[in-house]
Amino acid sequence: MLIALCSDKGSPGVTTTALALGSAWVTPVVVVEADLAGGDLAIRLRPHGAALPETPTLLSVAAAARAHPGPNPGSDVVSRHAHRLSARVAVVPAPIGQEQMVGIGDWEPLADALAAAPADELEGSGVPVLVDLGRLQGASRVIGVAARADVVIVVGRPDPTSVIRLRERLARMARDLATVRGKPARFFPVLVSPNRHGEGNVRDLAAVLSDSPVRPFIAGCGHVALDPAAVRRLEAGEDPTGRLARTDLLRSARALAVAVHQVVSIEARPSTTAAVGGSHA
Repeated sequence: MLIALCSDKGSPGVTTTALALGSAWVTPVVVVEADLAGGDLAIRLRPHGAALPETPTLLSVAAAARAHPGPNPGSDVVSRHAHRLSARVAVVPAPIGQEQMVGIGDWEPLADALAAAPADELEGSGVPVLVDLGRLQGASRVIGVAARADVVIVVGRPDPTSVIRLRERLARMARDLATVRGKPARFFPVLVSPNRHGEGNVRDLAAVLSDSPVRPFIAGCGHVALDPAAVRRLEAGEDPTGRLARTDLLRSARALAVAVHQVVSIEARPSTTAAVGGSHA
């Protein structure tokens, strides 16, 4: 299972949303930072009070993927190059510098590796990968990663101007990804907002999207609570199933995780349309 997360223009919280969603997921996950502008997980994360080791990083995964190219480079290649943040979350940080990200060159082997989790992961095997792509545009070198995702989460702000911009960004991304995939992508827009306003903001977003050309490709809408104190605890490696689970951040992330997991589960089920049609032939 591959879930891509990206942002609208100037929108905050993609990396934090990925961490929170991973911490609330029904199984352990790997969060991968693949922002072309460079990463900040290596700076932000302090599990057990210590900084992450300098290696491995996304560059390590890319090198391993190039060494074993093809559609199935091995479903554990990402996990083998991940750092343990907590019992639920492992992370693959991007290198800090944008210049180092340029060194990846060909993203196709890396995209194959990120998407290589077994198809029966929903039944309990394999490790879901949540990949933070930063700001995504049609000409971006990471567009192939988003094209392989089971669902694309687009993170935005809840103010009216940002919501309108998010609607337009979704329409452009739908066209770009359909061109690469050969079929429509599934989107799940998410707003970062104070918890007390979250449900109302999601209703407003759904209303704005209701008459948009992208509406048929929207799998759902959600929000993640703006909760800086909980974010700091998450970055310090606190167990997300303990007291941290009662924070606004993790409660909202848990609801989001359930909704997104359900969307991917439905998408992964074999269609019964042909069988039903045959019974009436």
